[in-house]
Amino acid sequence: MLLVLKSKKKSYKKMKLFLRELGRQLRQKNCKFYVSSFEDVEVFLERGRTKLLIEGKSPKKWTSIYVRKVGKYRGLAHILASLAKTQKINFIDKYHEQAKDSSDAAKIIQMFCLGSTGISIPKTYYAATYSDPQIKNALKYLGLPIVIKECNTSQGVGVFLAKTAASLKKIVRKRLAQNERAEIFLQEFIPNSFEYRLLVTGNKIAVAEKKIRQKKGEWRNNVFLGAREEFIDPSKVKWSLLKEALLAAKETGVQVAGVDIVEGKNGRPVIFEVNACPAFTVNPRVSNEVEKLAEYLSKCEKI
Repeated sequence: MLLVLKSKKKSYKKMKLFLRELGRQLRQKNCKFYVSSFEDVEVFLERGRTKLLIEGKSPKKWTSIYVRKVGKYRGLAHILASLAKTQKINFIDKYHEQAKDSSDAAKIIQMFCLGSTGISIPKTYYAATYSDPQIKNALKYLGLPIVIKECNTSQGVGVFLAKTAASLKKIVRKRLAQNERAEIFLQEFIPNSFEYRLLVTGNKIAVAEKKIRQKKGEWRNNVFLGAREEFIDPSKVKWSLLKEALLAAKETGVQVAGVDIVEGKNGRPVIFEVNACPAFTVNPRVSNEVEKLAEYLSKCEKI
């Protein structure tokens, strides 16, 4: 059966006419089809496992999927196209298999890339509109508290912590209302007292630092929000974390990467993000980041 997937948020008259005529033509050709929407898609991500549901059903229910008017749902389209490829579902158009890392959906695409290749990430839930049933499913999957992240923000902006179901719903709905093109994903909260920023250049860990939050009540280890930087020898960081950071940079194709990583339960490394344009502390008396970047770039130039 063919699945036609479109957005129901803005069902213009022209779209309704298109679907009506397409349906008539498909029926004449004895082609069974079903119409659904991006708003009815849910994504559950964790290390080595991706589960995607359309109206609560597996994509395997359909033999072909055609997406129409993707618009803001580029992240969903990419994840769906990639899963369709592995599950041998005919996906139209295959153009959406391309990871659009510069798009507003880059962060959720990155989480999908990391998790699907077996790299440790926080459990992640992603939907388009976060209806009441979807909020309920997210709570069941992630538990409280829940980290709320907007896909197109940086420097700790657009990241929130919901400690109750009510606050989760309120924050998500408010952010979506403020920007109808915003894409939001939810993650389990990983308790920590600091996080590492590991600078990867090529295939080595060039610099290691601890980002340690200082403000009372703050839970984000972001330098722009007042966290203290403590630069340390990379050899003082557990090899399991260094290895995971190197794998994350490799899988995302980022040659100069700022990998944010913490040590989770039972010493398991957890990747928060792979930054393709990491911020540097320029003062050479404090940090050797710029020196290590220059070292890597000069080696690349001589190859």
